[in-house]
Amino acid sequence: MLRIFMALILLASAAFGERPEEWAQPVKGTAVKNLNRVTPQLFRSAQPDAAGMRAIESLGIRTVIDLRDLHDDKDAARGTKLQLRHVKTDAWHIEDGDIVRVLAMRRRKGDGPFLVHCHHGSDRTGVVCAMFRIVEQHWSREDAISELKDGGYGFHKMWTNIPRYLRKVDVEKIRRGVESLAK
Repeated sequence: MLRIFMALILLASAAFGERPEEWAQPVKGTAVKNLNRVTPQLFRSAQPDAAGMRAIESLGIRTVIDLRDLHDDKDAARGTKLQLRHVKTDAWHIEDGDIVRVLAMRRRKGDGPFLVHCHHGSDRTGVVCAMFRIVEQHWSREDAISELKDGGYGFHKMWTNIPRYLRKVDVEKIRRGVESLAK
């Protein structure tokens, strides 16, 4: 009953243009596009440039997880103390192993807070954040999909495979994979 009530609140808030407090909230006043705070230990954004890397470091972020295929953050992060991680993620074909690796990295508390990003901070970043919500915070799939699509992060409707993945993924298999890698 409580889940149904929460889902109705989320839907009503989205319909009236209000952001549910549970959704990642925008971080204003930085050089980073599409920067949002998911939790105190997890942020999401578009690709930061050099000024953006300095800005996220000043926010206390310690590790940057890049989901882009043909890009890395080495040049942009030069001169910072940020730890860089790279998990090449294909938006057309989301792989369970990629999700497991990112979620396991995020569990290393000493490496956090974390920023996860792709080019726009919308789709690959969105699926990782949705899986974080489902696997780690026990959100329903539909609540996580609602945040992904309606959260204002720029989800591109062409990626019909992403909500489909979220609806069909074996969450317990992902959880077991994360537990195994995080040890």
